[in-house]
Amino acid sequence: MKKTVLILLLLNAIFYGGNIYASESAESQSRDSIFRIAASQPNDTLRSRFLRGVFEQQISQSSAMEYLDSAYALSKRKQLHEEELWILFDYCRRYEFCADIDNMEKHLQMLRDASYRYKIYTYYYTAWMAALQMRCVQGDTEYAILQAKKMREEALGIKNQNGIFIASLALGQAYYFANQNNDAIEVYEQALKENPDANDNALLSIYSKLADLYKKEKMYPQALHKLQQRLDVMNKKSKGAPLSDTYKAIFLGIETSFCTIYMETGNKEKMKQHLERARKYYDKNSFFAAGMDYHALWGEYYRLNKEWSNSLKEFDLALSAQRETVPLRTNGILKMKAKVLLESGRYKEAAEIYKIAAQKSDSINQDIMFRHEETYDANYRIQNAPLEKEELKEGYRRTQVIVAAAILTLLIFVTIRTAHLRKLLRRSEKQTREAFEIVKAADKIKERFLHNITFEIRIPLNTVVGFSELLSSENELQESEIEEYSAAIKKNSVKLLALINNILDLSRLEAGMMRFNVQECDIVQLCREAKMMTNMQFPQIVDLTFHTDLKELMVQADSEWFLKLLTTLFAVPGDYKGEACKVEYTLSKAGKFLKINVKGSPLYLCWENEQEQRILHDINRLYVETFKGSYQILGKEKEKLVSITYPIA
Repeated sequence: MKKTVLILLLLNAIFYGGNIYASESAESQSRDSIFRIAASQPNDTLRSRFLRGVFEQQISQSSAMEYLDSAYALSKRKQLHEEELWILFDYCRRYEFCADIDNMEKHLQMLRDASYRYKIYTYYYTAWMAALQMRCVQGDTEYAILQAKKMREEALGIKNQNGIFIASLALGQAYYFANQNNDAIEVYEQALKENPDANDNALLSIYSKLADLYKKEKMYPQALHKLQQRLDVMNKKSKGAPLSDTYKAIFLGIETSFCTIYMETGNKEKMKQHLERARKYYDKNSFFAAGMDYHALWGEYYRLNKEWSNSLKEFDLALSAQRETVPLRTNGILKMKAKVLLESGRYKEAAEIYKIAAQKSDSINQDIMFRHEETYDANYRIQNAPLEKEELKEGYRRTQVIVAAAILTLLIFVTIRTAHLRKLLRRSEKQTREAFEIVKAADKIKERFLHNITFEIRIPLNTVVGFSELLSSENELQESEIEEYSAAIKKNSVKLLALINNILDLSRLEAGMMRFNVQECDIVQLCREAKMMTNMQFPQIVDLTFHTDLKELMVQADSEWFLKLLTTLFAVPGDYKGEACKVEYTLSKAGKFLKINVKGSPLYLCWENEQEQRILHDINRLYVETFKGSYQILGKEKEKLVSITYPIA
């Protein structure tokens, strides 16, 4: 198979070689000329900068990488550290331009290594933020959030203030794309607080994002405040200089954003005030989308004032600026115009425009498909015309065409297959990365648990060992001391045994290896037994009150474990010396489940050892979940409520 492919490629090269020779020759001359100019530069730094400049001018062309490769080799050879970092940053920009995230992240790692080597981090954090933005655009927002947090930790570790600021912007950006608006607002506001002297471009970007986020959350005063701050920055930047088209577009966008908020809040006076301001920045050269928004907002203003003719005139002006590339925006303006006609009593005209808007909505996808069809059809005709001419020529020529078609088909098949495999690999990589993060988090939790539980076991164990050695080595101990030491040994032995048993129960439940003696039992009777056992074990310490309307409720359960579950919620630590605990618990039936609510449980009010408390809660939760029930702790502090559901059948 490989030999056949090589033969076909060789025939294809012979067939098309003559056609591309001239263009390759012209490109070769251009490259040679550029390299001659680079060689004539007076020093290596200028030579590298010249090649980078050519790359930036031709960034969209494949030949641009040749100039960047040459500049990179030169900077490495001559140890031009600043140039090396710039070039690695340019590699990232090139792959960002091509939307090649894999190569971008590969060169980002190279940039990271070089930045740490030379202690220059500006380009590194900027490129990292751009890579995370690409991840967000691709929909991988969870990964982007994790990486942005990692970026901040890394920047904090080296105490790089610019890196910390960029990491905050990257995290806010990731939350923005993930529609976690409140988190994004918090991050952006914190970034502004930590960096009051940020440059104007960064401030404009943050204010724009915050205004949009506050508007989405209908927090209009905050949105207006951020728009005003953005306007202040622009006034400062443009002060004393004539406005360029770019600046006019920014000012126009800010003013129309003000108008949109005032339109939603029904403030007609403020809306008109900002529309008048927007008039200064609007002209016929304005970007068509900005022009459409400007006229549409005037139309909405006149609608609010019931000036129907002026409103319709503005909507017609907005529609006259439409482009085929924005059918959804055009459709929205059509619906706004129809609403004006409806409110003015021109029902028939309104119905016609609503009908047109509905037809346009239905035809948008059809139009897109039709355009693709036309493109493919045109390409087919262009490619097929030479073939029709070739049919009139010699049979040898026909053979070459057939071979070329076979090669093209093979290449298309290989390309499609490669793209499919690449997609599968990316998906597998993403799943592997997610699984790795989960395992990593679980390992950290296990490590923290083992550390804490080891500490909890060590304390009573040391007490038992210490007092045992005293009893065995000291011969002159008084009887009272012997009793005191023995009591301490007994107390800590019981505590140690209970802790180990709880750990073993937790391990068996987590591993699914716990055996239960399930049989039919009366839960009402078990609840009463739990009360009796608690009153006997903790008299005058725990005041239990049991409420239920049920006389009997038979369920399938392990009665011993169910009693253990309840008594755990009513028990206090052995060394508890506080006030008496008032505990109320209720039993009720909810459909196919029984429900037990425990209010004032000593397990979260009296236990000072959070580790033992957490173990007992985890044992209870895993036991209930084993039988498809639920175990929840609701409320805060003293108002906490333990809610247990358990299937009846």
